[in-house]
Amino acid sequence: MNAELLMLLGGTSAFVLTVYWVRHRDLREKYAVGWLAVAFLLLLCGLAPSGIMAFADASRLSYPAAVLFIALAMIYVFSFSVSLSLTRQYRRSVRMAQELALLHGRLNELERRLQSAEASASHPDA
Repeated sequence: MNAELLMLLGGTSAFVLTVYWVRHRDLREKYAVGWLAVAFLLLLCGLAPSGIMAFADASRLSYPAAVLFIALAMIYVFSFSVSLSLTRQYRRSVRMAQELALLHGRLNELERRLQSAEASASHPDA
């Protein structure tokens, strides 16, 4: 099995799995776009390996080194974007938990005041 066939099979598998996981709501569309782009690039490299060869020649790298460089660069960029997204989500979750705690405290205070007002209204002698 040569590298082109492996990239073609990998790209097809990545595309099919991404669509499957999106349809079953296991993968958000936001991330699916990135994975579909990776699958498309793998398919493109498998169908037209001359692009990688041209990149390898232009950068004076060997063919396997060029493929490895491109693959690692794509993984890095996509992983970094997912890390940014998870960080934003974590900060939103912390803020929402803090706001919920504040609202819960206000609700408890209002319930306490309401109960004391009802108690004093039911006992006008006191």
